[in-house]
Amino acid sequence: MIVCRTLNNCYFIGREMPLRMIKDILHVQTGCSEFNSILNHVKRLVESESSQNTFFERIGIVTRSNLFRVDTCDEHVDAKVKNAKILTIVAQIFNSEHKLPLKNFEALARVCVNEMPNDSSKRKKQNVNSKYRSIDGRGNNVKHPEWGATDTPFSRYASSNFEDGIYTIKKSVTGSELPNARQIVQEVMLKAVRSPPPAVQYNLMGLLIIVFATHDLHYQVPMQMKCSDSGIRCCSKGNHHTLPADLSHSACLPIKISDDDPFFKKANIGCMNMVRSQIGSYHKGVETGNTLNRATAYLDLSLIYGNYESELKPIRLNKGGKLRMGKNNLLPVDANGKYLPSMDRFVVTPISSIWPVLFARNHNHLAERLAKLKPNWDDETLFQEARRINIANFQFNLITAKSIEKVFNKVVDVSYSDERNAATLIEFPFTYRGGHYYVPSHMVFQDENNVETKYLQSDTIRKIELLENDFDAALRGAINQPVNVGEYSDEIINRIGKNSDGYGMDLISTDIQRGRDHGIPSFVQIRRECKLTPEINSFDDFNKIFNKANVDLLKKVYKSYEDVDFYVGGLLEAFESVGNPFAGPTFGCIIGANYNNVMGGDRYFYTHPENPHPFTKAQIDAVRSYQIPHIFCTNSGLNETNKIWSYINNPTNPKVDCKNYPPMDLSAWK
Repeated sequence: MIVCRTLNNCYFIGREMPLRMIKDILHVQTGCSEFNSILNHVKRLVESESSQNTFFERIGIVTRSNLFRVDTCDEHVDAKVKNAKILTIVAQIFNSEHKLPLKNFEALARVCVNEMPNDSSKRKKQNVNSKYRSIDGRGNNVKHPEWGATDTPFSRYASSNFEDGIYTIKKSVTGSELPNARQIVQEVMLKAVRSPPPAVQYNLMGLLIIVFATHDLHYQVPMQMKCSDSGIRCCSKGNHHTLPADLSHSACLPIKISDDDPFFKKANIGCMNMVRSQIGSYHKGVETGNTLNRATAYLDLSLIYGNYESELKPIRLNKGGKLRMGKNNLLPVDANGKYLPSMDRFVVTPISSIWPVLFARNHNHLAERLAKLKPNWDDETLFQEARRINIANFQFNLITAKSIEKVFNKVVDVSYSDERNAATLIEFPFTYRGGHYYVPSHMVFQDENNVETKYLQSDTIRKIELLENDFDAALRGAINQPVNVGEYSDEIINRIGKNSDGYGMDLISTDIQRGRDHGIPSFVQIRRECKLTPEINSFDDFNKIFNKANVDLLKKVYKSYEDVDFYVGGLLEAFESVGNPFAGPTFGCIIGANYNNVMGGDRYFYTHPENPHPFTKAQIDAVRSYQIPHIFCTNSGLNETNKIWSYINNPTNPKVDCKNYPPMDLSAWK
């Protein structure tokens, strides 16, 4: 029923919307009747996938879990993902059959869908005046409680870049397919010219803290067949070729490898498995094609504490406010010695676990000292106070201490606003993925006498015992090892997650393909959105920001300058400075925007007066006095560290005795 107060102010079944939108909806002719008919049909199709998946399993069209994937095993999340998938498919049908614009479809869906998934019974209601932030991020923003929370969609800096504007993988602006991701790696990234390395180089810890922080803010996982160890297979057994359409899952997005690939042809590998990411929406929301973020969007050490109460509870010692630590006091574990599920993606790559170890240990160190300082505090208070201070240590050293500003030339310093959505930008993780370039081929362990032991990165995969057995040597090695600024490591483009014959995955190809899965705008589109100069309106304009040899490489692969992937262009910008800073202005634009959202959208950020229980000035001063060298020395057996922690040791960056970096002063909490 339509009721109009004025020509441009109408109500459609009780929902106010512009007359133009109502006309578009009426153009569909049958309105909600047709909508619900299509919706029910799509529901049946999606439900039927379960029987198809059972068939796939029976004939062996499944694969073991992806190297960096963790099964959700959460019925509530699975229901949200399924609902988002259904609405996305319905939107595509309305778009193709009725030419209904996406915004109009979403308005129609809000009117026609009577029941959306309700998660109120599944979530612990957050006390908005609580001194301590919730584990899942809900209630941080009182006005918009879901902003920045787990299992909500990523936000976007620029409009999505799907072919149909909804979810279909983008093609070239010429109408042809975009160039193959592996081809781009072989023909552009491996041949690209880099500037000479800087005189003083960042060490691996300077790179890994960015990896750590980014993962604390994002966690996307691929679509699943069901809650099991089985993953969707998009390639034939042996990865010889992509599966035919009738045996391929709808979520498949494999990377085809050419017959003449210089590395994989030796093993007759013609396909790299990849599955599209889970999609989701807000509670009672109608959004289509939005990637689901399983992490909180806050700098809250959720990698250590978990993203849900159900993750945190098993790793608490329930004594003295401490976390239950695993072998050799490495990382939190449950009663069975298993690591936190959301930490699996770090445990599988030991080099990435160095920072989580430091902050997990830092929590227990703080809890132990607080217990002596405040003997009347119970376990819960000790735990929450230690967690609160630990998060403040993290926020200070990453944001206030200007680590982001130094590494990316981006100022991050904003006040709180409940109108700033902290949700992680979907473009943001790809700026971190650029860090894959800087990963050296070896992980170095260095003993007290500076004797080094080296392991190929691919030989460390799934071997967390390397850190368990000698964490101090791993930390010492990372402090003194420079980042890679030369050619791409063979480990990164061919061997990560390798099989017994030495053939693994190409992380860079996967990063490019994942960008297309997420509908990331092109490099040129994001530059325009960032209002960066010079403007790029032709291939030749790239010569203003890239080495000419690299522009020639792009011309050979891409049909149009408008097609250049954001990730590829961002890396080529980085090659102009190779590590000083780590990223160029286009990546930097996204990095700055995201971290300003993180700070400006977090009511509990340690310096914000809007915090329900603000830190005192003395407490803030104590946090600011406890810097990363203090964290190194307090939470390891190191006797010395570099004066400037993020650079390798050199005459201008001498070693400093750890006696100069005492534990944090907690007298302000007495």
